[in-house]
Amino acid sequence: MRLAPGVPSTALFAYFLRMPDHLAATAHFRPEAMRRIRATREDEMRKIRKVDEDEKAEERRVAGDKSKKEERDRRLGKMSAEEQRKFLEKEKEKEQRKMAKRKTVKG
Repeated sequence: MRLAPGVPSTALFAYFLRMPDHLAATAHFRPEAMRRIRATREDEMRKIRKVDEDEKAEERRVAGDKSKKEERDRRLGKMSAEEQRKFLEKEKEKEQRKMAKRKTVKG
């Protein structure tokens, strides 16, 4: 969940993030309530960080896949028709072996 900076929804979101801190600082809660507030806040921060890390990992994976595809296309472009055919056959065989291996591992 990414919010663009400067958008009104971002300001509202930031307000809700700061509101528990403000209440905890100005209001007089029992110690166990303060512990619960702190624990909940830390849990939510952990969740937000995890989502952000997952998004970054996905972006890195997509970038890696894109670079692999570009490298493959570049290599294929330099090959003759016969070399391309052999390369694609080998690639297809590798994929079939990989799928067969997955079936034996799962089954």
